[in-house]
Amino acid sequence: MGKNLKGKECGKGIYQRKDGLYHARFVDKAGKRHEKYFQTIPEARNWIEQAKYADKHEDMFCPSDTTVDAWFSFWIETCVCSAGYDGDRMV
Repeated sequence: MGKNLKGKECGKGIYQRKDGLYHARFVDKAGKRHEKYFQTIPEARNWIEQAKYADKHEDMFCPSDTTVDAWFSFWIETCVCSAGYDGDRMV
């Protein structure tokens, strides 16, 4: 957990730089680091929460030229894999 210039905890993924800006960052599920600078701690916290939510819920992106078979394969591999699919029925 980062700290501000007075030594107070800012929260996970947030710290205050020497120039007074707050630096917020997180790692998405693909392993890529995202960072941004803010004037206040609430702005940084809100950005982290929104970015994490978007990262978690926006995995259903599908290009418009995708076939139904390709989409079904993607869906089975990414969405249903934890439910258990044996090829003929849901387990």
